[in-house]
Amino acid sequence: MQVFHLSHIDLDGYGCQFVSHHFFKDIKFYNANYGREVSARLHEILDDISKALEPKRKILILVTDLNLTLNEAQFLQEQSDALRVQGLEVQLLLLDHHATGQDAAKIYHWYHLDTERSASKITFETLQKLYSPLENIENLAPMVEMINSIDIWQEGGFGFEFGKVCMRMISSTHELNRFMFDEEHRAYKFALLEKVPDYLHQERGEVAFDNDLFRLKKIALGGNPDLETMDNIASNAQVALLSQKKEECTLECEGKKGFLSYSMGGISVLANLFLEQNPEFDFYIDVSPKGSVSLRSNGKCDVSNLSKQYFNGGGHKNASGGKIEGFKESFSYYDIKEQLEKVFHKEKGADYSFFGNRFEF
Repeated sequence: MQVFHLSHIDLDGYGCQFVSHHFFKDIKFYNANYGREVSARLHEILDDISKALEPKRKILILVTDLNLTLNEAQFLQEQSDALRVQGLEVQLLLLDHHATGQDAAKIYHWYHLDTERSASKITFETLQKLYSPLENIENLAPMVEMINSIDIWQEGGFGFEFGKVCMRMISSTHELNRFMFDEEHRAYKFALLEKVPDYLHQERGEVAFDNDLFRLKKIALGGNPDLETMDNIASNAQVALLSQKKEECTLECEGKKGFLSYSMGGISVLANLFLEQNPEFDFYIDVSPKGSVSLRSNGKCDVSNLSKQYFNGGGHKNASGGKIEGFKESFSYYDIKEQLEKVFHKEKGADYSFFGNRFEF
């Protein structure tokens, strides 16, 4: 069975995925915050399934810690029905605890709603009933109880104070951007969650874990915590990953070769290190989720001119910024790249009117 698992982006959401990867060998993860991103990820899942249509292929679409609107649930039902017509054995399973999903839960049998437990606990107990774990999961149960305590705010529950530390840990592990490094971002969070059982049963374990967390994050990013600062460790990890994406992230402007990233933020150290290690690039540009741009160069390109001409901005020769006029928010890197290509080629009269958010209903 191949599993496609969509979940939320908080401790409970990643907790569900941490649980499911103990039960399924062939699993692909997706994450979404509430709003339009849920629809975007549902489309992404269905696109990925359609890329390799194999008769009799068994598919499980698992959604956890996210409630779907009636339109989203209907869309998922209709699309899974269409895949069954094409010969796939598709199952749907949604496990959630948000009361706002009651309308959809009343209509669809695969929509399981329980407001008394966290999604991680619902997922753990449901998968235990339906599937066999891939390995020993004796350490998983107490972690799930800890997540349950903090997520539904049971102050007297098991590991409640520990859960506060873990909740902040998940929200602050932003060194690997999830839009640029989806798999690595999740693996980073999983690596830290793997350390929780070492502390969970200690006296004042939450304090010990909190004290050690910065060091554990350095190690998880592949650095030496005794010899390197977090800035350098994170930048080295980011540049190594970005360097593997050079082909797909390259764009050109006025004969200059640039590298585009999305939603990295604070790129001064990162961009300079990247350009130093990848001298074939003339400039580096990062786009924020709201359409602001940051440009950096190492002397090969005057990015202040690029910023002024294309983004109504300005700055210095090697560091500048601006904003994309008419920017359309998207959850796909490739949509962002298409918008930049449109901006850089508008002077040449290119028609990019067919571009848009491919994830709209």
